[in-house]
Amino acid sequence: MPNTDRMILQSASIFNTEKIRLPWSLIEYDSAFRTMTLDRENRKGYISGAIKNKIGLERTFLKTYVQLSQAQSDPMLRSNVLLVDRLVYPEYDFKPENVVEFWNELSDGTREPVEAVLFMDKDVPNRLQDLVMAVLAVMAPSSIPEAFGHNKPLFIADKVAKWNYAQFKCIVDTAASWILNNHKLRKFIFYMSTFRERRAAVEAARRE
Repeated sequence: MPNTDRMILQSASIFNTEKIRLPWSLIEYDSAFRTMTLDRENRKGYISGAIKNKIGLERTFLKTYVQLSQAQSDPMLRSNVLLVDRLVYPEYDFKPENVVEFWNELSDGTREPVEAVLFMDKDVPNRLQDLVMAVLAVMAPSSIPEAFGHNKPLFIADKVAKWNYAQFKCIVDTAASWILNNHKLRKFIFYMSTFRERRAAVEAARRE
């Protein structure tokens, strides 16, 4: 059974291919909503923090879920649902129809105002989300199996970073082997290692 937001959305997409066409995204919501719960006394207009009555920083990041690609041969073969974060841009996102206001009562009785950004439904204009979706959809390749439905530039950057890491690791491992096998540096190595490292090396040698 689907037990996460992504899995539920993915299942809904797969079993409703005729109704849900790709690419799609949910409405954007303030990341602070993930740290909110209903008010403990069920008061209208009040909320509580999920952990120790603390609420995350609002009006900073917006979240949504997106799905970008599907196979041409099989509409049920769709890419993973992705969680997307973006920064809030006041000139676009701080509109009266996009800001919801709550109160959070602290332990000392102080009332703390909470203002969060929420695009209520798909009919509320969201130009930045339209732009983000257009860019993500264009950059989601279908020709690279391991990057199916993901961002191609990020995929390439990740590949380059891993290649450079592998090359650097070879250099470091080679230097380490040379130092460890150089009898002139044994005293230096002894004092450069920690007690735990020396003990582990001795215990490993004893087991062998």
